[in-house]
Amino acid sequence: MMITLYNETEADASRLFEILTTTEGQRAFWTQDCDVSPEHARFGFAAAPVDLEVDVTAEPAKLVRMHCTSGFPYWTGSTWEWELSGSAVLFRHYGFGEGFPEADLGRVTQGWAMIHDRLVRYANTGTPQPYFTAEVPHAS
Repeated sequence: MMITLYNETEADASRLFEILTTTEGQRAFWTQDCDVSPEHARFGFAAAPVDLEVDVTAEPAKLVRMHCTSGFPYWTGSTWEWELSGSAVLFRHYGFGEGFPEADLGRVTQGWAMIHDRLVRYANTGTPQPYFTAEVPHAS
């Protein structure tokens, strides 16, 4: 199973690389609760009981790859990556654990699509709009 998404931006590959490889950049489009370094990253989510811990590898202005070492069920061992070419971003998430339910794959795909859209909007405008804020959602 693999999730694949593609978008074009107004930003160049160097700017996209900066966004994807820094805490400030990831906080601007994905989750405000994160810490990103050149070799490791942690992503937290207010409503989730665990954080995602990942190993980071990157090729400047070409590729950012994050390999999940611990976190959500079925995500440990998976990899997501952003391949950069000019102003284009090709995203892939693959290597989910055995038995990953198809309905969950659908939810993850939808989530990544919305997160990816926020990446593009941030790259184009410079205005942060994280998909996940640091606040815990309240029940109505």
